[in-house]
Amino acid sequence: MDEGIPKEDWESEIDDTILLSDVEIQTLITDSKNLPKTLFRDLRLKDKENRSYKEYELEAQSNSGRTFKILIRVNTINRKDFSVILLYIRKNKRQHILRRYNGIHIHRNKIEKNRFRDFHIHFATQRYQEKGHQIEGYAEITNSYSTWQEALNKMLEDCNFKGKDSFLSRFE
Repeated sequence: MDEGIPKEDWESEIDDTILLSDVEIQTLITDSKNLPKTLFRDLRLKDKENRSYKEYELEAQSNSGRTFKILIRVNTINRKDFSVILLYIRKNKRQHILRRYNGIHIHRNKIEKNRFRDFHIHFATQRYQEKGHQIEGYAEITNSYSTWQEALNKMLEDCNFKGKDSFLSRFE
């Protein structure tokens, strides 16, 4: 996990034993996903006692019947330290991180051996899995957002979510 964010309970559900090909990953990303009509009832602020960040969680279904989870973590002290995460949930409840839109902290791409401290997006890749690294271990610097709300909007756009406009207005 990156240096800025502690390991969470949900991470025990991450499945690193089943490899996803780049084609499968792209299919999951482009699958049309619907934000639920009961969105604001379903969006839950997870209780994080004695933690310095807030975490929100939401499940969404795709038109093909797949289940995805959006996690939003925001540091309450440093607003530039955040993560907006898209996970794919298999029928057996095992999860794969497909994308992670992060705020500013140090990241190192283990294969490319480059390191940076900036806003960045993590991408699930077949090659990182094949080398024994986290599926979303590869990241690229971005200038497409500077807040967690903008990162969420970018993720919803990039990952083919429908109904996002009314969703985002609630966080402004």
